[in-house]
Amino acid sequence: MTVSRTSCPVGLVTALQQEFAVARKCLGANNSSFILAQSGVGRAAGYIAAEELGRGNGRLAGLISLGFCGGLDPALACGSVVVPRYVITPDAEERFDADEAWHASVMAGLADLQPCADTMFSARDVVTSAAGKRDLRQRYRACAVDMESAGIAHAARRLHVPFLAIRIVLDGADDALPHATADAVKPDGNLNIKGLVRGLARHPKDVPALMALGRKSAVAQGRLKAVCEALKPGFAIPA
Repeated sequence: MTVSRTSCPVGLVTALQQEFAVARKCLGANNSSFILAQSGVGRAAGYIAAEELGRGNGRLAGLISLGFCGGLDPALACGSVVVPRYVITPDAEERFDADEAWHASVMAGLADLQPCADTMFSARDVVTSAAGKRDLRQRYRACAVDMESAGIAHAARRLHVPFLAIRIVLDGADDALPHATADAVKPDGNLNIKGLVRGLARHPKDVPALMALGRKSAVAQGRLKAVCEALKPGFAIPA
């Protein structure tokens, strides 16, 4: 886990290196209004990073799951902002609610970006195909999917602090991830250049799709920067 330590009571947890870099550059490494952590990929990684922030820095004012997601609602294009009221998982009995007052405050702060407040699904595995996304949309009625928010929300529940997820759509409902990206990210969330090269060697026809994904990543990073700019310094958490 990569951690940028400040005296801020709000904990921001990202999964990927790109997400962490955008947030840190936008907010500043020495910003006293937040603590920023890069967790790595998956629910367990998100939970561990969020709990370590809470246990290691005293009582937090809240925890935010910040970064990218996949779109399940066809109406959400790349760059769409998702601030879900609820995060659900494959466990039918499990649901994590966003803090109501904080959610309303962030929705107001991001009004110009027209955020979506519908339910988000937190998956166990990467959803790579358009068919897989359609299945999740039909089964769970969620608008977007990620892998870390349930873990971060679980940590917030254990720490008795408010929770919120703010996610930017990277790949839309009709987008399939190139096969070459299967090993492009390490478990810690950093880019795996060797894995990407091996993937391209196995799937050379994926080059155009990979270039398109790169363009979408640039759009998503730009929108993440806009979110951080709109909500800094305190990420609109109510007093």
